[in-house]
Amino acid sequence: MSLACVSALIMSSCLRLDTIIRLRRDGTVMARLIYTIAPEMVDFGRSFGSDEPWPLPLTEKDFEQQALRVGGVDVVRYRVRKLADGSERIDVKLVADSFGSIANYLALDFDIADSQDGGGSLIFTLPLVDGYEKADEERREIFDTIAGESAFKFNFEPPSKPVSVFPGEIDGRRAVLEVSLRELLYNEAPRTWEVSW
Repeated sequence: MSLACVSALIMSSCLRLDTIIRLRRDGTVMARLIYTIAPEMVDFGRSFGSDEPWPLPLTEKDFEQQALRVGGVDVVRYRVRKLADGSERIDVKLVADSFGSIANYLALDFDIADSQDGGGSLIFTLPLVDGYEKADEERREIFDTIAGESAFKFNFEPPSKPVSVFPGEIDGRRAVLEVSLRELLYNEAPRTWEVSW
């Protein structure tokens, strides 16, 4: 991820993203993306004269267009809900014909393999941000302050209960990893996330 992407990340700094990916035994995948946008960012785009409210491509049209570009993925549910604190929650459910399709759709680096004992493994390589720590210190301090609240949570549910996860934890049938935007910006997040089942 280049330094040019940092601005987009900062614009998402009032964002929490929960990603849940369920790999079924037949190889198909269900993914659920839950974006929670803080009240101060809910109408960010409109304040600049845009038709789109959010600082990121999060409309139903955006998800449908990505499905057309990638193939193998269907958007089966899209909901927006206003929460009591003024924030908005965008809840998207996707179904993919394979793990490769969902990885392409999300533009994330997943490597999945079956093992001889009927289990399997997943290696998720987290994105790197090149050059952020070398950016202008005053600007970086502002970005760091804004980025403080942003978090990304990855949940992976394999066909059978996970037996090991590194780093992160096992929560019932799911492997879970949570990282902050600041950890990603400074490359303090783990380079890879490994799950076995």
